[in-house]
Amino acid sequence: MMQFRERRRVIQVIRTVYDPDLKRGRSELVGKIDKAAPVVTDRLQKSCTPEELSEILTYLDDRHNRLRNEAVRAGAETLPAQMREAAEYFRTHRDDDARAFATEIRLAWEDLKTALREAGFSKSKVLKRAVDREKAVETVEGPTPSVSLAVEDAPSPVAPVRKPRARKARTAPAAVEGTAADAGRTDAPPVA
Repeated sequence: MMQFRERRRVIQVIRTVYDPDLKRGRSELVGKIDKAAPVVTDRLQKSCTPEELSEILTYLDDRHNRLRNEAVRAGAETLPAQMREAAEYFRTHRDDDARAFATEIRLAWEDLKTALREAGFSKSKVLKRAVDREKAVETVEGPTPSVSLAVEDAPSPVAPVRKPRARKARTAPAAVEGTAADAGRTDAPPVA
């Protein structure tokens, strides 16, 4: 069985061989694969058995898929912020570049809406869940305070606009028995 160690710029391909003198396995570096261009070189191919080559290719395929999935997830994760930045761009630009960007964005947006719908995240379901979640938060924490900005308080168009967060309600500390607050109550034990 092959082992793979990812280093800064290379992937080390390691084979474990039995050493009769040590009476245990010993690791042996078979070759290296460049991370920037992960292909099996002729030199590495010559020093491996067909089973080992198959194992190396499987590892490289899995690694490629894992990195691609991570990149796709990162893109989905940062998309809302990018969309807000794009909205700010279109509020301030109306030139030919903006028109070209708008065309490309509209086409991509239609693809995204189709993918969301096919994945079960239709607009009505997602918005209903968001409203339900917001109502649940309001019942626990109280109504969300509304914030209004005067024209002079408005952020500059360069600065990102952030939505104010609702603060969590703090609970009052539990009353300690025999305090002055208990002295006025009729059901409280007498203070000594």
